[in-house]
Amino acid sequence: MRIEKVEQVAALIITAGLVFGNFVMFTPWRNDQDPRNRPDPALQTQPDRP
Repeated sequence: MRIEKVEQVAALIITAGLVFGNFVMFTPWRNDQDPRNRPDPALQTQPDRP
């Protein structure tokens, strides 16, 4: 196998690892809660003021 091919395979593996790492670390729902499921503050009722 030529060294250029080895370099390409290594670059592909490293890139895939970086992409996967970013996905795991920075996904907002990694704590098992999807932020899109938050209640909409506009739909909540306002407390009555006397």
